[in-house]
Amino acid sequence: LYLVAAVAIVGHFFFFFMRLIQTYMEEGDMEGAKKVVNSIWFPAILIKPVRSVYYTIKGNLDMVDQNFESAEKNMKKSIALGGGSLTKQAEGPNKLQLGMLMLQKGDNKQAESLIRQAIRAGLPDSENNAAAYLQLCSIMMNKREFRAAKDYFRKAKSFKPTTPQIVDQIKQIEKYITRMPG
Repeated sequence: LYLVAAVAIVGHFFFFFMRLIQTYMEEGDMEGAKKVVNSIWFPAILIKPVRSVYYTIKGNLDMVDQNFESAEKNMKKSIALGGGSLTKQAEGPNKLQLGMLMLQKGDNKQAESLIRQAIRAGLPDSENNAAAYLQLCSIMMNKREFRAAKDYFRKAKSFKPTTPQIVDQIKQIEKYITRMPG
């Protein structure tokens, strides 16, 4: 009975914080989420999948604050943890996020590599897939590889995204893509 109680208490402390952070993020309360993340003093004692999620959330919060250097560091920590079914599910979205971060930093070569890895690792939904292919389309347009850009654009549209930002981006690219050679 004592062993069960000890496991329950330890489990509560390992998972309670992550659930609390998730609640704040779902409500859009980033300040509340930051407070909870900052209250975790020893992330090294978290079990591997939970630690990976911790670093992913920390990286996402850094992106909200436009702290790209810290976001990159935390996303790389999350990816480096690897292993486990939970972290395998997050591998694609983590690499996509890191690829988007590299695009913002202007490192198109690294961004392209990470976005391709994200697609290979698997992305959870059509919105993420559409965003990944749109970013690849944009990279190809910058590299003046118009045929590849058109292919990626068609793939992005085939996912039929509904997120307003992605739909708007598709509409904007559609204006230019018809005029491109290839």
